[in-house]
Amino acid sequence: MTAVAFIAGMSRSAEPELASSPMRPLPSILSNGLSPHDVLRVNAARPSFRPLRPGESLYFQGDESRCIYLLLDGWAFRHQSLEDGRRQILDFALPGAIFGFPAASTLTHGVEVLTPCTFSVFKRDNLFDLLQRVPLLGLRFIDIMAGAEARAYEHLTSVGRRTARGRVANLLMELLLRARRTEPAGGTAQMTLPLMQPHIADALGLASETVCRTLAAMRRDGVLVLRAQKLEVLDIDRLSAEAGIDRADATPRQPPVAAPMARQIQSHLRQDCAAGSYH
Repeated sequence: MTAVAFIAGMSRSAEPELASSPMRPLPSILSNGLSPHDVLRVNAARPSFRPLRPGESLYFQGDESRCIYLLLDGWAFRHQSLEDGRRQILDFALPGAIFGFPAASTLTHGVEVLTPCTFSVFKRDNLFDLLQRVPLLGLRFIDIMAGAEARAYEHLTSVGRRTARGRVANLLMELLLRARRTEPAGGTAQMTLPLMQPHIADALGLASETVCRTLAAMRRDGVLVLRAQKLEVLDIDRLSAEAGIDRADATPRQPPVAAPMARQIQSHLRQDCAAGSYH
């Protein structure tokens, strides 16, 4: 029996319990550069919304893939579980994260939330139609998924080659930078980090005791303090060096200048449609 089949047999249904609530705005990582007309198109798609509380699951490993989800607010994580119950956290998700996009019939991972979260729930056909009508939003999706792919490579390198201290430093520096990009006041010298030590351990392939000792050593060395889900970076230069991340990257990234290209694509689509190129 595969791990996916095992988890599917154990899990209860993660069928969405959708809420009929007012329209929620897109996270800035998705909405930057959208024109008022584009925003109206997004709102006209009228997705459903699914709120979840900490510890609840958006879907389970082995569930059927039916919808595409956008994380509007809060923190969550993707994970895979083995038959013996061990868990590997694949990625921590911040606002703007996309779930369920691959068209595989069975989901190969689960999603659990760390803080109160709201997800926008799209039927696949509805979302694909929206992306045709708002090309800039499609480019934002590509940017987000490319970032997720780059993180997957970095995580594999960490687990396979970095020391325990290097893994912890790399993960905390990554989350610091990502919080700066998605949260207006996030990623400063102090930030809320809604993780427990077992979450860090499961993300890095370490024992919780190893994570505890590593964080204690980094505190003694004046690098950072992580206590009661509050991260305080005491020496950003040293943290970035231990993380293997260039200090120059530790600044908020400006959104890509993709709007002109998207407007050109949108203009060409309209011309083709008017000429009868699409049926």
